[in-house]
Amino acid sequence: MIVEPLTLDHDRKTTLPGLREAFSALPPPPRALSFADYAALHTDDRSAYDQARDDFLRLTLRVPTPEQDLSASILAKLISSNPRRKNSRRGLMISAPLFYGKTELALLLARSVEHEHARRFPDYARNGEVPVVWVEMTDRATGKALLAQIIRFLAPTTVLPRHITTDELRRRAVDNLHTHRTKLLVIDEAHNLGGSEPSSVIKALQNESSTTVALVGISLTGGKAFGKGDGLQVTMRCDMVELRKADETNEGLALWRHWVTTFDRNLPLCEHKPGTLTRNAPALRKAADGRLAVLALIVERLVASILDDQHRRDELVTRERLFAVLDSLRHTTPVRHPIKIDDLVDAA
Repeated sequence: MIVEPLTLDHDRKTTLPGLREAFSALPPPPRALSFADYAALHTDDRSAYDQARDDFLRLTLRVPTPEQDLSASILAKLISSNPRRKNSRRGLMISAPLFYGKTELALLLARSVEHEHARRFPDYARNGEVPVVWVEMTDRATGKALLAQIIRFLAPTTVLPRHITTDELRRRAVDNLHTHRTKLLVIDEAHNLGGSEPSSVIKALQNESSTTVALVGISLTGGKAFGKGDGLQVTMRCDMVELRKADETNEGLALWRHWVTTFDRNLPLCEHKPGTLTRNAPALRKAADGRLAVLALIVERLVASILDDQHRRDELVTRERLFAVLDSLRHTTPVRHPIKIDDLVDAA
């Protein structure tokens, strides 16, 4: 077999095995093949090779952003300082509209916290330490639901009484965070939290536990959850990182071109010659409205469309193949753009 297929056993990041699998699911790029060598493979080997290329693109290939460095720096300082504080412990907010890559950024940060802890304490897993806890809030989530998720993540066999009080849940959650030496609590989809009760629970977690809380969600400061009232108190206890799109300033255009070029140089296609994506960076920015998550979606769909073509004779990125993906984007997603095929060019 030309590649060893990646096996994933867990569907959710909201369990400890699932989160650790997400941290380790970083397949390397499969070795480059000529298209002739690829076509000569046995059918099963071709299928495995295509799956490995798709896995690399979706799980491993990432482009650097300014927010990554900023968030990592803030988080490292908070994780270092919060255990030494008796009050005024601070958290991190990652906020942006849809299609900006908030959860992906949070996962990168969480992975770095886990790996740094593993570097310092190689036996951490055997000792029952859980440096990162990941929970996801559903629509109209409550503070009690947040606490119950924390407990189930850290102690999945625990059976919680039906009529347990919020105070008792909070005590159990804080005790579990302390026992498992948790450094980072990620609350994804935090915009679903609303009202004073969830905010008071988050403040209590910051007061009673040295775990750093990271809230990840859609437009957190302007929404119902943390834009006013008790939620505003939570906002004031957090350092804010807002993800922005690449705008039309010189800095924004340079950043966008860097993103496109990074994808272009690393596409896992047979005999790929970088050029077409990079030359079409301005059109791609218009199609994606400067949003990195939409650019990643375009690239994933481009590669998938080529690999899914059973009658292809090459895997070159052409303007026709790129336009077919951009055109389908308008019909299968909420993304709307004005790009026509005449707006695209082939590589020089």
